Amino acid sequence: MDELGVTGKIVAADINTSSSAFQKADVGEIVPTVGRLEYIQKIIEIVKKHEIGLLVPLTDLDLRSLARQREKLAAAGCTVMVGSEQSVSLCRDKRHLNALLTKAGLATIETFTLSEFRRAPFYPCFVKPVRGSAGVGTGVIRNEGQFNAHITTFGEAMLVQEFVAGQEFTIDIYRTRDGEVRCVVPRQRLIVRSGEVEKGVTRNDPDLIEAATKLAQTLGDLWGVFCCQCRRSGNSQPRFFEVNPRFGGGAPLSIAAGANLPLYLLQEVLAMPVTAELGKFTDKLLMMRYDEAVFMEVDHLPSLPGYKSPQFR
Repeated sequence: MDELGVTGKIVAADINTSSSAFQKADVGEIVPTVGRLEYIQKIIEIVKKHEIGLLVPLTDLDLRSLARQREKLAAAGCTVMVGSEQSVSLCRDKRHLNALLTKAGLATIETFTLSEFRRAPFYPCFVKPVRGSAGVGTGVIRNEGQFNAHITTFGEAMLVQEFVAGQEFTIDIYRTRDGEVRCVVPRQRLIVRSGEVEKGVTRNDPDLIEAATKLAQTLGDLWGVFCCQCRRSGNSQPRFFEVNPRFGGGAPLSIAAGANLPLYLLQEVLAMPVTAELGKFTDKLLMMRYDEAVFMEVDHLPSLPGYKSPQFR
């Protein structure tokens, strides 16, 4: 906002006050959990209260709800960085997405339902929840014993994919509302913890950029910042297996490399020229993450998550 010469504030929403984001934002607002009916109504109240012009979802949890209600939020003066419910659902439906990407000439990682896998099991394989986040419930399975233990622990709502060895990439994309892909930044994932990249490096690779651009053009009206994931062995064609219709957790690396994704988003919403240039970012920029502690004094201890019993992630 400073760079664009506009005034405003950042309002963070979370389910309790022990939120690190509240310490960084200008304002913190408590909201119900996403699964509750009053969640969207509370979001609309916050939008009206603070005259919010742009709402940016940062997790998978409320994407479909926000997509479904984006016209209602627009009527309150707020643009939501989200595509239609159909586009969001497409990204969540791994089978349909794979078929669409294959039709577009892109390589994918074959995906099976649990019942299909049980009819013709193979190992090693990669197992992931049908609806998941932060890497919970994912893993490489090498034999039937590991498979049975995994299903016992995480439940039957799983998908099974072929395991593809090699390098893994998350690719950040900025696509305008009129469908033009303006920014593509591949990030090689070197070390991953709880689904989030801990060490990663930017790669200005023309093949990855071209493939991701092609992928983005198949995703309906999805716009703004989103990311896709692929694996590649050697110089082979990248094989895609995931699209997240939101900021990726490692997006700060792309931003540090000169792809100012939040700036492009503000420029578009404010009807300014979007200054993104395809392929313009620092190549081979290495990110090494570490935990940072945030401190605050609290008045009511029982309100803290994990107070009665610790939570483990």
